[in-house]
Amino acid sequence: MVEAKIFILYGAANKGKSTALNTLFNQICRKFSKFLVFFERHGNGLDFVAVFDHEGQRIGFYSSGDNEYEVRRNLYKLYLHNCDFIFGTSRTRGGSCDAVGCYAELLHGDVNIINWCEKFEPTDEDNERAVKELFKSFKNIINEL
Repeated sequence: MVEAKIFILYGAANKGKSTALNTLFNQICRKFSKFLVFFERHGNGLDFVAVFDHEGQRIGFYSSGDNEYEVRRNLYKLYLHNCDFIFGTSRTRGGSCDAVGCYAELLHGDVNIINWCEKFEPTDEDNERAVKELFKSFKNIINEL
């Protein structure tokens, strides 16, 4: 069984993917801020790229995933920070999904390392569900190190 290395919150436009990723990031910062080694907020004031380092393992985050260019740019930044695990966003299909798949294939030789977490609705309840699922994955990574 292939272990997930990339965790992608995906969904259609205006489903709250960036909002949920920001909530996840804030939750992780409350408990693990001492491991934060890089943070960059995009010009729009909402989206970001961040990297945590825990026992030599790098875990990267990006929130803007609406198009292929954004996803490729964010994955490249996280690649430059030597991230072993990545949490990010993508649309349901198209260039942003393709970019995630290409990254997984190029760097890990296998698209099965992607754990796709669907974002269904722009509601507080769905945000909470998605954040809980991704936070559990983050904690599993930390606990396994």
